[in-house]
Amino acid sequence: MLVAAVSCGNSAGSASCAKDCNTYDPDAQQLLIGDDIAIAQTQYGKVKGYILRGVYTYLGIPYGASTAGENRFMPPQPPQSWDGILPTVFYGDSAPQMVEGKYTNSYGTMVDHWNYYDVSEDCLKLNVWTPNTDNAKRPVLVWLHGGGYTSGNGIEQDGYNGENLARQGNIVFVSINHRLGPIGFSDFSAVDPKFKESGNAGMLDIHAALQ
Repeated sequence: MLVAAVSCGNSAGSASCAKDCNTYDPDAQQLLIGDDIAIAQTQYGKVKGYILRGVYTYLGIPYGASTAGENRFMPPQPPQSWDGILPTVFYGDSAPQMVEGKYTNSYGTMVDHWNYYDVSEDCLKLNVWTPNTDNAKRPVLVWLHGGGYTSGNGIEQDGYNGENLARQGNIVFVSINHRLGPIGFSDFSAVDPKFKESGNAGMLDIHAALQ
């Protein structure tokens, strides 16, 4: 079993977290990641995240198949189920969009901290922050990013990170990526009846994520 624990606080806090990962020590910065840590079951397979400062974190969980190729302009399709455990420790790709100009203003970049990582049509991914993976019934807050349905993503800015809300509010915080702009909201129904829902593909992505 591979286990890594990183602490930037007192050793007592680290020891207590090793016994109870739900205990948050404000004086410690604790990261727990390993083969048997933060395993969760989804309808498509198991995922593995990490525990940061007492919050279970899962990044880039697939909620839909790639929207490229035959799925382009079509309603979202379920992702293919997977065997084993899928690592979910990195944010998923952003939907294709215009990003030129976001980094030209150095001051604006410093203030806003644009986070875009990779961009691709395999963008139907969501992120989850939760105080625990037990069976407790907690409120779920789903964050839909701004951008006028033409730009943005679930972690576009650092303030979209749900760790603090999950911890302090005892809630499950979810952010999602979905199709944007021409690939998410273009009506091609006159081209082919199979594209009758293409004008709302991005909205259908959101609906699929909520399911």
